[in-house]
Amino acid sequence: MKERLPPWKRLMIGPDKDSDAFAWDGDPIDAVGRSLDRSDPPMPHDPVASRNGFTSLFSSLVERDVRTKPSYTDCWLTSLSKDVKVISRYSTQFARVTVGLAEDGQTEYAVVPVEYSFPDPANVIVSDVIGRIRSTYRTRGGRLDRDSVMGAARAALTDRYEDIKKACNDSSDLERLVDDMCSAAYRHSVGAGIFEVLLSDSHIEDVYLDAPCDENRIHVTMNGVDGVNAHMRCRTNLMVDSREMDNVVNILKRDSGLRLCESSPVLETDFREFDARATVIGYPMSPNGYALAIRKHSARPWTLTRLLANGTMDARSAGLLSFLVNNRSTFLVCGPRGAGKSSLLSALMLELPLSQRILTIEDTIELPGERMRSMGYKVQTILVDERNEENPLAGAKEALRVSLRMGESAIVMGEVRGEEARTLYQSMRTGKAGSTIMGTIHGDSAASVYNRVVHDMGIAPEAFMATDVIVTLGTLKDRRTGNLVRRMRELVSTSKEPGTFIDISDQDRMFDSPVMKRAMQTAQMGRRDVVKDIRARSAMRSHLVELGRTDERYLGPEWILASNDLLSRMPPTASAESILNEFKRRTAGSYGERFDRQQEAPQRMPDRRGDDDLVPGVWRVHRRRREDGRLGGAEPFEETVLGDSPQAGHEVSPEHQRVRGRRHVQPSGVGCRISPRRPHVRRRRGVVYL
Repeated sequence: MKERLPPWKRLMIGPDKDSDAFAWDGDPIDAVGRSLDRSDPPMPHDPVASRNGFTSLFSSLVERDVRTKPSYTDCWLTSLSKDVKVISRYSTQFARVTVGLAEDGQTEYAVVPVEYSFPDPANVIVSDVIGRIRSTYRTRGGRLDRDSVMGAARAALTDRYEDIKKACNDSSDLERLVDDMCSAAYRHSVGAGIFEVLLSDSHIEDVYLDAPCDENRIHVTMNGVDGVNAHMRCRTNLMVDSREMDNVVNILKRDSGLRLCESSPVLETDFREFDARATVIGYPMSPNGYALAIRKHSARPWTLTRLLANGTMDARSAGLLSFLVNNRSTFLVCGPRGAGKSSLLSALMLELPLSQRILTIEDTIELPGERMRSMGYKVQTILVDERNEENPLAGAKEALRVSLRMGESAIVMGEVRGEEARTLYQSMRTGKAGSTIMGTIHGDSAASVYNRVVHDMGIAPEAFMATDVIVTLGTLKDRRTGNLVRRMRELVSTSKEPGTFIDISDQDRMFDSPVMKRAMQTAQMGRRDVVKDIRARSAMRSHLVELGRTDERYLGPEWILASNDLLSRMPPTASAESILNEFKRRTAGSYGERFDRQQEAPQRMPDRRGDDDLVPGVWRVHRRRREDGRLGGAEPFEETVLGDSPQAGHEVSPEHQRVRGRRHVQPSGVGCRISPRRPHVRRRRGVVYL
């Protein structure tokens, strides 16, 4: 029950005007002026009975309705809920953030932008600068990009350094303060305002605001808070005025050149400055005003190591997916919205070999084509603008038809939805599609995807069997925290019977699948070789995850490319352990880490080559005393030096007198390294010659 205030007259009677309200020494009086003895027990909720009773009582009644903001902004900060259980605290470029669990069970995202913590005199200066920027542009014109506006703001603040020092009472970090004031001036003059503060947070994935905007809080979707793979939907402490919403809509209309009116009440466009996709609906579709949804693209490309690090999949599944991509399998990634379909599709793209040409078809740029081009990949992006098509599905169909005529390439479709699916499966059945084909589709299981494609899209069941692998992602609710956690729920392949699937995450059933039989035939590999390849890929990605706990750069796409390149260069006889050891050696020298070579020495250079060799073709030349009593030399040895190496069985010319390698046999007889990349070394039992 809410507390009730005493009668108004009782609140209004107090000390004299010239006395301190909280240091009043006189006896308190009641509403009619009668003196009250201090020894009498206070009346319930009597503000006169305590020094600050009225203030505390009034605050308890209105604290949840209090809003604050600087005068030059159009966004209000609401008060926080009581008894919030803090989950995380951190700072972004423009704000301080607290994420916590409120008493009503909802997750709160409380943000305090830097300008909201400025003292009032500093906010007066920022307001003057914003007014000066606007008046200058109205009278003289000029550029309104970020650098120009912040330069004008800094020029306006240069002459007011003394005022800034006096306003903040602390000039120890004056330069930082001026930078914050310049960025605030840009955001609230020609920038995106509070939405720029939210989109600068790397943990935020979605921002949405329902109509009417001045009666609803902004809500966000977060992931990766404190390194946890949790998909959290949070309410913020932000409420915007209609001017703030109009400002964002005008920015989107200006940058896209598209209209938003009653005859066209939907605006879908890229928010290029923040690498995001924005959707706005207006009247009459939204009768209460504008509604906004912004979806950010990941700033860092998703890789299998990142998905492994956040718990989306296990190491063996990551190694299996890498092996199947390398052997040109076709993929469908399915799941509900927000399950991470595009993230996994991006990770699978980065498993393709560097020599593979890639064509991407998408209606909004989400796949890491630009990053892959900077790494040396050959990526051609085909952007489908459905707004310019009379039939929106025809654009994707035409883009797919064109891509099939652009030569042998891996085709990656952002989403398989309609008519393009028919063209895609027809090409796959006739062999015109060429290499790997990947795409995403909405569905919660392989069976539901099959029913949708066959019954809703009209694809023949036999044609659907051209899909090799279906990966299902989902979100599971954490019973402890209530957050949604992303997981790979299903990894299956199609079988010979339409509508039936084989669980290839089960190693016993994996080799019964047609995709695995085809991969073994194409790569000329047996079961043992396939298992070794998958183990090596899994082990290298697990090692990168361990290194990524201290240095996140190891989770990047460059190390995926390096691991696949190493695996392709290793001889077929290399074991998974030896490949991992060589990969550890390479990562040890990358960022200054130390690798314990002494512990690995028995495995790297055993007396006889075994399954734990670092590199096949690297063996130890045994100490042997010559007939003349000296050590070393090229005299016959008692043991076979190369043993069962790939070079075994080749004859040599007796005139060769030295052992090939990175260094020659030393007189001490400690041995040499024989490079596996050199031409074959022929040998005769007991003696190694060139």
